[in-house]
Amino acid sequence: MNRRSSLSYFVACVKVGLLLPLARGVETTAETIRRIGGPRWNVNGRWNPTVEAIQRHLLQSHGIDPTGYSLEEMLALHDNDHNRRGYFPTKKKTPKSSARGYKRA
Repeated sequence: MNRRSSLSYFVACVKVGLLLPLARGVETTAETIRRIGGPRWNVNGRWNPTVEAIQRHLLQSHGIDPTGYSLEEMLALHDNDHNRRGYFPTKKKTPKSSARGYKRA
């Protein structure tokens, strides 16, 4: 193999090495979002939210950009986020006191 053909071969290998991961990245972004196992979650008390409601909720409450997703994919993203992180209630319940209902003397 002469110098010119080995250089051409090297350049071709570099191109394939750089372009193949980019092509694979395009394939993975074209996949649909799949729901992971776990319970289903409602959106602010609604089991069938509108597209606008789920978009607003994902963006404001979960920090997920819903651009380009269908309603089913957004619902799967919502459930997946809750099921990965778990449920953290926003209000802390106050423990009941044994002296509740009695006046201090």
